[in-house]
Amino acid sequence: MSNTASEATQPTCPEMGQMVCGRCRRLLSYPQGAKHVQCLRCKTVNIVLDANQVGHVKCGSCLVLLMYPYGAPSVRCSSCHFVTEIGVNNLRPPLSAQQGQPPPPQHPVH
Repeated sequence: MSNTASEATQPTCPEMGQMVCGRCRRLLSYPQGAKHVQCLRCKTVNIVLDANQVGHVKCGSCLVLLMYPYGAPSVRCSSCHFVTEIGVNNLRPPLSAQQGQPPPPQHPVH
């Protein structure tokens, strides 16, 4: 009996992602592509955001790195509960920059 036959019958595991529960801060694992993940501990249904839907900013009080969904005007720190305003420096980059292309010129060249 060869190893190739037994390897072919084993199911493949889907790629897994991880996130922190927004309520109890427990680390959650979920299959890639999931849109929602329910925490087994506190039963909170968490929305899964793609990397291009999330911004990062340091807490204005304790400097812990925070993640927030683009478009949010502020984010509350899970450690110290300070509310950090999302400033101009943390706005979502233009769509062309997200797609890896240089942004269009600000002024037309004549």
